[in-house]
Amino acid sequence: MKRVGILGGGIAGLSLGYFLGPDSEVLERESECGGLCRSFEHEGFTFDLGGHIIFSKDQEILDFELELLKDQVNQLYRRASVWFKGRFVKYPFENGLSVLDKEDIYECLYHFIDNPPREQKTFEDWIYNTFGKGLAEKYLLPYNQKIWKTPPSEMGTRWVERIPKPPAEDIIKSALGIETEGYTHQLYFWYPKEGGFQSLPRSFERHLKGRIVRNFPVQKVRRTPRGWSVSNGSEDREYERIVNTMPIFEFVKTLENVPPEVLRAVDALLYNSLIVVMVGLNRPRRVEQVSSYFPQPDVIFHRLVFFDYFGSNYAPDGCSSMVVEITAKQTDSTWAMTDAEVAKRVTDDLVREGFIEQHEVITTAVRRTKYAYAIYDLHREDNLDIINAWCKEQGIELCGRFAEFVYYNSDAVIRSAKTVSERINQQAVIL
Repeated sequence: MKRVGILGGGIAGLSLGYFLGPDSEVLERESECGGLCRSFEHEGFTFDLGGHIIFSKDQEILDFELELLKDQVNQLYRRASVWFKGRFVKYPFENGLSVLDKEDIYECLYHFIDNPPREQKTFEDWIYNTFGKGLAEKYLLPYNQKIWKTPPSEMGTRWVERIPKPPAEDIIKSALGIETEGYTHQLYFWYPKEGGFQSLPRSFERHLKGRIVRNFPVQKVRRTPRGWSVSNGSEDREYERIVNTMPIFEFVKTLENVPPEVLRAVDALLYNSLIVVMVGLNRPRRVEQVSSYFPQPDVIFHRLVFFDYFGSNYAPDGCSSMVVEITAKQTDSTWAMTDAEVAKRVTDDLVREGFIEQHEVITTAVRRTKYAYAIYDLHREDNLDIINAWCKEQGIELCGRFAEFVYYNSDAVIRSAKTVSERINQQAVIL
């Protein structure tokens, strides 16, 4: 019997298995691991389930990731933009103000400087207080409404540390056309030379040989006199303890006798799903950028990644690709569209905005994932307190974006896995 059973083989489960060592085992429902960090190949084009890059303020974790990948990564400069009124504005938006119309520049600059604080209870309040009315209403509010599918007035502020606050001097310089840089912690980033972002979880897999059980959909988890039993319906596996990295929604379905208040708290958590569309083109890339952001409500996607910016291995010779991300709720009209309808809408929007011509499209591919973005609504913390308290009582550890229900990037997931593994190992020594 293994000491620790890890439920789920995404980046959280794989890194946790790495840190816990040989007395742990990962159970993955599919034949391939990776979760949200999966990559796909389609007719010679490689693309990810979203726009992932390797960067971090956490130098220890960044160094660890790069050591895992060794010489199989390229370091790249982040050239990104916001598509606004038919032009590219340097990303982040507040660092590219000089290319706007003069009236827009004035409104962004004036309201940033003359910005009486409002009572701060919501994400919308924070946006106004931090950036002012001009920047808020021209870009930040429409973009965040689009990606979260939730009014910023109904979201909390526990996650806003992800968004750096711009210094006043940078806003003034940006308005005058003096070069400034925002989000400097990701100004340079790394990306695998081939294989897509999934090269990172695969690097963990190489260290977990013989400790990953694939095609094992967890259906039932129950206590035993010796610890825990995990079943896929036809096979039981026994562990002294378990760590859940599966989405919390799916995990509670596997357990018996979960208190009604815990089930209600889980059910009340809000999330968005994700549709990714790859558009393969029969001509080279014309834009020297990695990505562009779209606040316009009439454009279906919120972000576009010029995927072959990552390297020549990501598109056939003479070709290029654009990969777009679309958030949706499973009850809305966007999710109800067929893959063919989504792909057509994406290409139509790209044509209308002047990014491509229809005859340049040689292939498309669509991928969907149910659990993509954890939404920080105003009741999230109260619900998580109920869930986390109960899991702690049961001796169940949670790790990862949708197990902990935290808006983690992959580096933060790995940090969480390292922290959880250290806690488990420390408890084992005490016992």
